Amino acid sequence: MNKETSRILKRIDALGEISDDKQCLSRFYGTKSHKKARKKLLKWMAKAGMQTSTDIVGNVKGVLKSSNPNAKHFMIGSHYDSVFNAGKYDGPLGIILGIEIAHAFSKQNTELPFHLHVCAFADEEGCRFNIAYLGSSLIAGNFNKNWLKKEDDYGYSLSRLMKKNKGDFKDINKNIIPPESWLGYFEPHIEQGPVLCDENTAVCLVSGIAAQNRVNITWKGISGHAGTYPMDLRNDALCAASEFILGVENLGKQNKEKLVTTVGKIKSEPNVSNVIPGLVSHSLDLRSPNNKFLENITKTLYYKALKIAEERHIELQWEIMQSNPSVTCNNQLKEALATSIKKYNKKLIEIPSGAGHDAVMLSNVAPVSMLFIRCKEGISHNPEEYVSPEDIETSFKVSFDFINELAKKNEYE
Repeated sequence: MNKETSRILKRIDALGEISDDKQCLSRFYGTKSHKKARKKLLKWMAKAGMQTSTDIVGNVKGVLKSSNPNAKHFMIGSHYDSVFNAGKYDGPLGIILGIEIAHAFSKQNTELPFHLHVCAFADEEGCRFNIAYLGSSLIAGNFNKNWLKKEDDYGYSLSRLMKKNKGDFKDINKNIIPPESWLGYFEPHIEQGPVLCDENTAVCLVSGIAAQNRVNITWKGISGHAGTYPMDLRNDALCAASEFILGVENLGKQNKEKLVTTVGKIKSEPNVSNVIPGLVSHSLDLRSPNNKFLENITKTLYYKALKIAEERHIELQWEIMQSNPSVTCNNQLKEALATSIKKYNKKLIEIPSGAGHDAVMLSNVAPVSMLFIRCKEGISHNPEEYVSPEDIETSFKVSFDFINELAKKNEYE
């Protein structure tokens, strides 16, 4: 094992130990463990020779500046928040690879023709406020100030959390890089699927990212005594939600070649055994590579929800939290990355991503590229998530070569 791989593994393990839950890895946005991880990332970036900073959202940023003040900007990035009961590679592997690449250039005292940024995005998963890509949306200039009103499950607002970062909301967009100043964005990430295992290959190109809609749905019925309220007179919010959720699953199965549907979070009130549920809220996650198809499916489900609410005499609230179109990775960056892959990997394949990534937000301002890295059995969002040292070494060699070749190409342009 070379020194780069050894350092990457040690740092992944170190971040993996930072959790708000003693029984598993859980690092939601803005929690104590999240802030502790932020400090560690800042320290590693500084050790790698980068100028470091954070912003009001909590992004951790390092940069190797070019001596050319008019140089363009190239960024390597991923996220450092996690889902509950997470694996330790999803997000951190891409960040730490980026730090290691910057360290290599800094140690060589290489003069880059572009500003090389490494960004650890504060919140990609969206587990706390059900808003994905908070960190990368700020960098891309797509931060929606209406999100500041959003609250977590405990009534704690996003604006209150961000004020703790001691930033000024008036300056929320001060660090945005204009689209014309971007050279590109690169995100190395575990595949979170089984294709690379089936193909017996360490890394691959990513062709693009599926479109995604996130919806918050609330059903308001009437709470009542479980023993005295007749069945045919009830306005049971949980039964309404359940009927809808099964419909979501059926629709996904009917269109399984081009759609995945998930209800992953649900809250019922008053949530006691002897009271009819009067209020239920839940998430809805819809993804498809086809933008128009996803739009139509979202409308279909909305009208289905309205029909269920009307038949059951339930009040419905339907709130689209985010709607992100599909993303296509940049052809020129893909060609350059493919050249690097072929130097160090057995084969070259290209696959789409069903999972969302920070590249979704960055694609609004920059050409984007992604490298998928094999994870054991495709397992992710799970403590069993694992990437071998050999595959990490390959991913580092490919990624460093990719950035190095971009530097050589842009040196004379």
